[in-house]
Amino acid sequence: MRRHVNSRTCFQFDAFTHVQVPNGFQWVRNISLLQTSHCIHNSLARWVNAPPHGLKLVQDNILSNHSGQYRGPWNLQVRSYRSTLGQIPGVQLLAERTMCALTMDQNVFVLVEDPLAPSRADFLAAVGPNGEPPNAPRPSHYRTTFLTLRPPGALEQLMMQLKARWVPVRAPTAGAPQRGQSSQQLTIDGAIFAIGSDWLVRIGNVVLAGGAAEYLPLPVLRSPIADGTSELLSNLLTSILPNLPDAKTVAVNISDAQWNDVLFDEDDLDSLGSPGDSGMGEEDIFVSGEEKSTVSRQDWLGVNRDRRAAYLIIGGLKFTGQGNGLFCTMFNLGKQASERCGRGYATSPSQHRLFYQNKQLELYAAKEANRLTLRQLIFFGRSMNEQRLIKASKTASANYVRTELPIRIAHRLRDMQALPYIVMTQEGVDEVYEMYWTAFDKLRRYPPITTFAENIKFCSSLSDVLQEHSTVIPNLALGLSLASPHLSADALDSFLRRMLISRISRRVLAEHHIALSASLADKTTTSKDSQVGIIFPGLNVQECIERCAHILREPGDHLPEVIVDGQLGIQFAYIREHLEYIVFELLKNSIQATSLLHPSNPPPIRATVFSGKDNVGIRISDRGGGLAHTRVSSCSDLFSFSHHRNASRLQDGRIGALRSASKNPRGMRATVDEQVDRWQQEHEQDYGSEDEEGRQRIGIGLPMSNIFATYFGGSLDLVSLNGLGTDVYLRLPKLGTNLEGIEV
Repeated sequence: MRRHVNSRTCFQFDAFTHVQVPNGFQWVRNISLLQTSHCIHNSLARWVNAPPHGLKLVQDNILSNHSGQYRGPWNLQVRSYRSTLGQIPGVQLLAERTMCALTMDQNVFVLVEDPLAPSRADFLAAVGPNGEPPNAPRPSHYRTTFLTLRPPGALEQLMMQLKARWVPVRAPTAGAPQRGQSSQQLTIDGAIFAIGSDWLVRIGNVVLAGGAAEYLPLPVLRSPIADGTSELLSNLLTSILPNLPDAKTVAVNISDAQWNDVLFDEDDLDSLGSPGDSGMGEEDIFVSGEEKSTVSRQDWLGVNRDRRAAYLIIGGLKFTGQGNGLFCTMFNLGKQASERCGRGYATSPSQHRLFYQNKQLELYAAKEANRLTLRQLIFFGRSMNEQRLIKASKTASANYVRTELPIRIAHRLRDMQALPYIVMTQEGVDEVYEMYWTAFDKLRRYPPITTFAENIKFCSSLSDVLQEHSTVIPNLALGLSLASPHLSADALDSFLRRMLISRISRRVLAEHHIALSASLADKTTTSKDSQVGIIFPGLNVQECIERCAHILREPGDHLPEVIVDGQLGIQFAYIREHLEYIVFELLKNSIQATSLLHPSNPPPIRATVFSGKDNVGIRISDRGGGLAHTRVSSCSDLFSFSHHRNASRLQDGRIGALRSASKNPRGMRATVDEQVDRWQQEHEQDYGSEDEEGRQRIGIGLPMSNIFATYFGGSLDLVSLNGLGTDVYLRLPKLGTNLEGIEV
């Protein structure tokens, strides 16, 4: 395998420490992720002149403060070689080639450098206006060649078989004599720890052969601040470690002075700003110890290619340094980087806000959600006045909503933080996290509401949050569909179920409170059977079905008739929007299937209403041929978001439809009005035509219907008789005593 190694994109850290311990130094390596071929995120930190017990301090911190788990030892060896072809009579070489090899576990990663070959950057810079370099053929290879060998002894065996003229390098400077035949020059001895299900942290001591003063294994970079560190070795360490079979690893670098030359793009200077300009404000990150440091030694150096990586650098290094010689260390990221990392920075020098460790988030996530029933919501709405709307503490009052919403959002933020990192990086998921974090921070900071005028402003803020979150459903569906190969079907469906039920619960609280406030502001009166907030105490099931059927069927349409039978006139207390969303989706699917199978004379669809002691039920029966065409092993798989259970989740057309919906400012609120709009657009095409299979839909209707049905303890079941049709059974509780089905 040949690859050009490029490791020149990063953020620059400036750091200040005061450490006076002479012997040895340590690497502290933070984990990041090898994603797909288009994105590799690395981050690292180095602690120079650490105290002798520094490694144990970091280890204890990971185990005690971050609930880390020991995974095993970490051992790494680096060797370097030089070519001796130039010593052969008759062979004229203008420059000596060098090679560096890193052995880790069962893999050997090798970089070979040809000083006479151009780098890829040099070649591209010489490209002429027509796309070809003037008077220069395309090189057969670039300056750096990257190889992966297995097992560990493969490199030595290969060189022996080829009789390659490479010898180990131990000389501190060019031309110095060899000191023995061992090519091992650097080893790292440490341990691997896991933090949660996502992050791995590798820490270890660096041991240099011959001592630090002699560590000059390869030709050095020629720069005003050259300290003898090879760009080749730097590129090796920073480029190949992310390519290990374990996709959760990082890169390291061995230079104090070469970061600007090796890893930093000067083009980023303007965008990142000068590290010294930002000062010690609220955007600084402090790593324990004394309050201030007065000595700048450039002992802390690191690379951040992803903002969450910075959190774990700090998490891995945050420990009490009293009495061990370690003073305060401050990382200055520059203005733009600070803005990108806003949620992970301290609001004061003594308070750390980390991705996995935020005191406010932990405080709210530790609280239990105060779930309500429909009966409680109705009772509060009927007995409401301005005083109760403001001061009631245990029902749907203004201050209850103000304090309850951030708790429910915090639970979902913790769920998202527990996802594997590769899932969080999928398109749409990170946007949802940002929206949730913004809403959480906004709502938890909202002051107590004491007057009705303040409540009106609060309702306006709630409306803004609801509008801002209108793209949550398509973004979640898009991101989790793309992440489906990386999650088990059970884990994916369980996560999305918690996210979507929690979303419904928050919208119910917010919309119910807004509706009650609006009715109170308008001085309107309510009767026993009228609407209370968003709830209809006397919701007529037959009327809901007929209303949905009327929208779906227009006079003159060649669509199947919908017949409503059973126990007609049944009424119960429920949220009409939820019931009609489910009924509309089920009738729409039945009409589509029946019209496709019977384009000329479709048989009717029958909706049967029945009532039991505790539940109201609806059965919708069609003659649409069943679900054989869906290619799922079980009817319940139609409710799944995982491609393992429903292969259509990864169809290109569906992904494109979700991507389009996620970018639409209107978003998707999962309402009947949205269903009607989509139906009217789809209905412009002939459902009896062969083009039916080619039309792509978002595919969220059935899963959302199932979640709406189970929100207050109901159920939705499908029974298919292939070749004949499908029966769908909807059961909803009618007493209003079931608590919301949200999960902590």
